[in-house]
Amino acid sequence: MIEVRFTAYEYNSNDSFSNSVYEMKGSEESGWQILRNSSPYLELGKGYRLLKTELCGICSTDLDRRFLPFALPQIIGHEVVASDYLTGKKYVLEINDTVVSKGEEADPFCKVGIPTHSPTRMVLGIDRLPGGFGPYILAPKGNLVETKQLEDMEAVLLEPFAASLHGVEVSLGRAGANLKRIAVLGPRRLGSLVIAALDLYRKRNNLNYEIVSFIRHQNLADLSLRMGADQVLYFSDLGEEKVGEGLLFQKNVGTPTAASWLDYKHSFDLVFDTTGSVSGLGTSIYLTQKEIHRKTTNGQASLGIAHLTELVVDEISVTNLRSDFLDLVWGIEVTSPAWVFVSSSVSLNKEERELLEDLEKKDKIRIFTGSIEEGTRFLGSKEFGGTLPRFDFAIVDSSSELDLVIRPDVKEEKSLVRPRGFILIPKSAEQESNLFLDWIVGGGILSTSRCGDFAHTRELLLSEPGFLKSVSENLISKEFDSRSIPEAYTDARKPENIKVVVRHKAS
Repeated sequence: MIEVRFTAYEYNSNDSFSNSVYEMKGSEESGWQILRNSSPYLELGKGYRLLKTELCGICSTDLDRRFLPFALPQIIGHEVVASDYLTGKKYVLEINDTVVSKGEEADPFCKVGIPTHSPTRMVLGIDRLPGGFGPYILAPKGNLVETKQLEDMEAVLLEPFAASLHGVEVSLGRAGANLKRIAVLGPRRLGSLVIAALDLYRKRNNLNYEIVSFIRHQNLADLSLRMGADQVLYFSDLGEEKVGEGLLFQKNVGTPTAASWLDYKHSFDLVFDTTGSVSGLGTSIYLTQKEIHRKTTNGQASLGIAHLTELVVDEISVTNLRSDFLDLVWGIEVTSPAWVFVSSSVSLNKEERELLEDLEKKDKIRIFTGSIEEGTRFLGSKEFGGTLPRFDFAIVDSSSELDLVIRPDVKEEKSLVRPRGFILIPKSAEQESNLFLDWIVGGGILSTSRCGDFAHTRELLLSEPGFLKSVSENLISKEFDSRSIPEAYTDARKPENIKVVVRHKAS
């Protein structure tokens, strides 16, 4: 049996830190008991390995942690580099604790290729599992990814870079060859990595789209260009109701030129929203009529939609009820026919009704029509025969029902639509005055993504030596000792600091 005892900073719901004493007792073969201030905190089964935390990055999710629907206090931090307690070998840690990562029998979500969406999962430093702000971590053995040739400051960026690359691959895998201009909003911690991922993807796939970064702090212009942006647009009032004149910075051009906000309305094929701000969605709608890819998990409402963070967590997309909606499916081993929920409050036009009727006759879909509550009950009935206890698609025509599809019961992290499913908005939604729904009905698609595949990302980076090292040198602005976590957290919020990391030194 192994036993460690340590004092760690916990994050509280009032955005403060306080110390608590933790004890971890057990073994990888028998399971673990975690005590917090001498009281039981968490029981873990076998398959977890004790690791010593080396480095932990501070990201926007950490800074917005109090807004997320998971219990506090907690030792947070999920961008972790850790070493084996016994061998000293270094790893980066996949953050989703699933049955597969512990070596147990796969559940239905794992069997269709989406283990990171298993409803039984915990999440390192976010949901229950103590995270990288503590000196020791218990991680499922299947989540350990060797750093190999990656240096510490490269490895600590693997989690956010994997998430960035995943978002790029999801969006550009669908329409990459047809994209001419891509915008990135919020090019700081995550947004800068999205720019870097877009640049890497462009080079490796011989694409020629233009990457444009939008900033509201002029000091970020040079960083965006170094990350791979072709142009940077600076507007000091970006995100406000009225945006005035700004500046255009271009690669290999020393002097910026004047830029007008009016010139950029609907001028992009794809916009990545990584702002973490309430205004980001509205700004994105101004810039594109086509697709917004949302990476923001700030826990806050925007444009009348309350559960946008949960939409990202579940990687659900929203688009209009288009004739080719079955072709939009991605990232899951699908079974046919697909299950479609149609809200009883929806009024479909003749073309939409005929589309669904034709697909049902061809046995490509099965339809359930009813209220959100009736749909939830139907998923648990014998009549429902889906592989996962979720619908593949849901058709609603109001912002209130869109929210209910995402979280029918706010006390339960469970959507009416499966992870990586779609919410479809019919023409009848035009009757509701809502900027977001109007944009969707007009042909827009809101796509989302979160965690990426560490091993896939690492192997890609190992084939591009020096790439992530250059990114880390440009991005990481400060390193703090773990004894100064509250100060590090405060510093991470300052505009002049892009990426702050915490190092746990040998005691």
